[in-house]
Amino acid sequence: MITMRPLLFGLLLLSACSTQSVIDSSHQYALRGDYRNAYLVLDNARQDQLSNGGSVDADLEAAHHEAWLAWLLFKARLHIFGEKEEDALADLATLLEAAPDYPEAKALVARAKYKKAQRAAKKGEECLQRKDLEKALVYFVQSEQTMPGFKPAVEGIQGVREALERLSKRAQDQFLEAVRKLPEFRFVEVRWHAGRSVFNDPRRDDAVELREQAQREIARRVFAAGRECEQQDKFGAALLQYRSAQTLDPGLEGIADEIARMEREVQACSLVEKAQKEMRKGAFDVARRLLDEAFEMAVMSRPQISEAMIETRRAEGESRYQAARDLEVLGKKSEALAGYEALSKDWPDGFSDEKARIEGLRYDVESAQKEWTEAEAAETAGDLPKALEHYKNSERFYAGMKDGAARIERLQAAIRAAGGTSGGD
Repeated sequence: MITMRPLLFGLLLLSACSTQSVIDSSHQYALRGDYRNAYLVLDNARQDQLSNGGSVDADLEAAHHEAWLAWLLFKARLHIFGEKEEDALADLATLLEAAPDYPEAKALVARAKYKKAQRAAKKGEECLQRKDLEKALVYFVQSEQTMPGFKPAVEGIQGVREALERLSKRAQDQFLEAVRKLPEFRFVEVRWHAGRSVFNDPRRDDAVELREQAQREIARRVFAAGRECEQQDKFGAALLQYRSAQTLDPGLEGIADEIARMEREVQACSLVEKAQKEMRKGAFDVARRLLDEAFEMAVMSRPQISEAMIETRRAEGESRYQAARDLEVLGKKSEALAGYEALSKDWPDGFSDEKARIEGLRYDVESAQKEWTEAEAAETAGDLPKALEHYKNSERFYAGMKDGAARIERLQAAIRAAGGTSGGD
């Protein structure tokens, strides 16, 4: 053990140097503002260590985490610049969950919400200028929900209210008729007006009832949107819609069961993603276990899970076939034959050309063994030339099956010493 210490120390030093080299490379990318590659170079190194050794260096793990946070922040900036505030807020939510006090993150959240609210308020103002009051109200409410108290939104809502108050009875009737033709918008407007009525006169029980009715109708619309997402296999979006419907109307029939069902579907999809990662690493047993768990958990996504199971089985078969093929190329015919036979047992209808390879390898192995048996019998009987010929035949069928080369050399020497011929090579 003492003589191994320098070698072990050298290996550890080499690993540390490799890790530091990757970290330095990432740092150089970051200095150039290339946060994507700064993260990817570390992520690739991390995946390599997980695949090869099963654990990640502490320094690499720490650098990988920091690079990931920086990449999330940089992506959020790009999304905000590209007017994709929803994407920016999603990245920032992930970032703040991992690092609540990360520099600039909260400021970017405020910036994204401000731009989103500002855009909605601008659209509301354009609709208000065109006297399209129902759409104007929708945009102003969206803006105010994004940034509570946002002055342009509050002023816009007030502008809509004042415009409604200025409408004549005929104009009001036309407005209400237009609202009735917009089922998606109708209940938002009803809820808003009923809420204003209750605000002005809390004794109006009829307005309270109307507002609650509108709230229930909105919840049903949101629930229907969730169902549509579910039918499109968008289980994460469906879950969000169902949760929103429950918030709007906690008494909505069956909503708790639907949420629980979608949570299982989302969890199953997560397990499928993990299984695919394990499959790419060659951990097929782990992948199958995860897929089995996902299949038992899910209902809607079972067809996709079944496809992933087939893909995993095919990938494992390809790995086993290639392993047997490598043994065959290396001349290890017995081991290759065993590998092909095991594969053929699991794939009775055939995976590739393993059946033909089994037939050829079995013939070579059996012929080599037969020749070997006859060679030993001839050698025991003292017929060295005959034994030599059988050993040579055995080597022709399966070189390296046993110590054939050594026996051939020994018999040739014995025959020459006896004054006979060695029979060629």
